[in-house]
Amino acid sequence: MKKQNLIFNLVVLVVGFFIIAEIASCTHDDEIFDPIEDSTFEYGGDIIKVSDGYNFDKTHSSVRWESAYLANSALLTGRFNNFEGTVDFIQNDPENISFSGKVLLSTVNTGEPGRDQGCLVGTFGIVEGDITSDEATLVSKSVAFDNNGGYNVKADLTFHGVTSEVDFKLNYSGITFFDEGSGVFGAPLNLVGFTGEFQMNAKSIFGIESSNIADLVTVKINMQFKQPI
Repeated sequence: MKKQNLIFNLVVLVVGFFIIAEIASCTHDDEIFDPIEDSTFEYGGDIIKVSDGYNFDKTHSSVRWESAYLANSALLTGRFNNFEGTVDFIQNDPENISFSGKVLLSTVNTGEPGRDQGCLVGTFGIVEGDITSDEATLVSKSVAFDNNGGYNVKADLTFHGVTSEVDFKLNYSGITFFDEGSGVFGAPLNLVGFTGEFQMNAKSIFGIESSNIADLVTVKINMQFKQPI
């Protein structure tokens, strides 16, 4: 009987020890951590202007678009063969950043000439001999940091006789210098690049009548500029 009491007391002692240890571990003062700071990208001071000798490098630039084929199938994609762009860019001063671009709609290229010169050109509403109907333009209105190295842009898109504001996401690749021994044509030179993307409602806002595309069309722009040294 004494032996059983001894074992019982030992069990009670061990259980009590673990209970006290658990209570102690759960009632300690909360550890205080430093507050998490918002991450903000540090923008540099690069300046890219056509007036400083930066020339638009069309050969290595592009304007591409994509939309759901038949509004709900695989993507219908294409590009424009004739386009141009200009930019005034101060990396750390978005209020003084501006850009514009233009494409000739009749130069649309999806890889199927019959489709391009048939239904697509007709869909765009191009009037032969009327350059205004053959142009689509994008002109920036305001630019702001996105605090991740890029920029949020409000721009006016004029297309199919309608002008409407679109949200444009702009990214800058930085300046790369190529010396004479680099093998790059035209070196020595500085090379810079910009990429951008926006979406447009081709049917509900710009009045496109087509059963081949969805209302939502995504446009992706790649612009390269060279500065001979």
